[in-house]
Amino acid sequence: MTASLRRRWDVVNDCPSVKVPSPADEARRRAQAEAQEIPEYWCKVVTLPHGQTEVSVTPANRQTIINLRMGFNPLLDCPRKRRTVEEQEERDEENRQRASKRARQNVRHLVKAILADHLLTFSYRENVEDRAKVAADWKDFVRLYRHRYPEWQYIAVLEKQDRGAFHIHVAVVGKQDIRWLLRCWLLAIGQTPSDVSEWLVGGVKLGERSLGAVNVEPPKKRWGGSQKHWQRNKLAGYLTKYIGKEFEEADKNQKKYWHSRNIIKPKVEKFWLRAKTFAHAVEEAHDLVFYTGATEIGMWGDHKAGVVWITGETRRELIGKVKQGSVIFLED
Repeated sequence: MTASLRRRWDVVNDCPSVKVPSPADEARRRAQAEAQEIPEYWCKVVTLPHGQTEVSVTPANRQTIINLRMGFNPLLDCPRKRRTVEEQEERDEENRQRASKRARQNVRHLVKAILADHLLTFSYRENVEDRAKVAADWKDFVRLYRHRYPEWQYIAVLEKQDRGAFHIHVAVVGKQDIRWLLRCWLLAIGQTPSDVSEWLVGGVKLGERSLGAVNVEPPKKRWGGSQKHWQRNKLAGYLTKYIGKEFEEADKNQKKYWHSRNIIKPKVEKFWLRAKTFAHAVEEAHDLVFYTGATEIGMWGDHKAGVVWITGETRRELIGKVKQGSVIFLED
């Protein structure tokens, strides 16, 4: 916050004698703001790598638009208010819900950005309930694994089982070196090097001496189980369901998911739509995806809420080859 901004904050909130617009001046500014055409819907377009696009449409808030045109800033122009305990708890819950939504959205975008199609599960033999230990073990594992695979990409989400133990679900691209994965995981969680060498080199099964395991998880029945590998949307949905649980159980400042840093971030654009009705907003949003050249389109909408979300993807083998507007609809 700049010095001038800080001073204005202090003046607005601590000095009741600050000059405010006269009723006539405020009425004039409001009339000017309302005289301009007010959009009915705004749109967010998320462009991901490898020919993937997401478009979401949300009804515009008329009062917010008017306030913006009048130069009203709630952060600066609203006096501070001391909240009651109940009001603060309600505010904290709203913040938690917003943070959970952002985290689920980020995980979905990360999964789609790397074209993840396989799921791994890292687990302990013992009932490990210390979240800090799990985070430290995962950090050590990634460091060990990248000695051989320095460009490895992943998105990891914690799951807390009913018995209280943690294990880690990890979305990755393609088939993995499962022996190297297990070797690094065992070393990271405290397995002795002699035990790991005995198994890795000598072929001796550790059995009950093993401190953990790494398993390749096939698609669950309700998550596209008929496929040999995970569909990206299904895999993203499977991981994000644990994000909400993490926000219910983990501390506020703890990370809810981990991911490699070498993932290209999506491009995000926001703008107003020309549409005046929900049907026209759906058409406009569909066109935004259609003309990217997507070969697969999925859609979700809520007419009552006036919200629509459309995702488009280009099949891996067709990336860079399809023409704009060439679409194959997903089967139900």
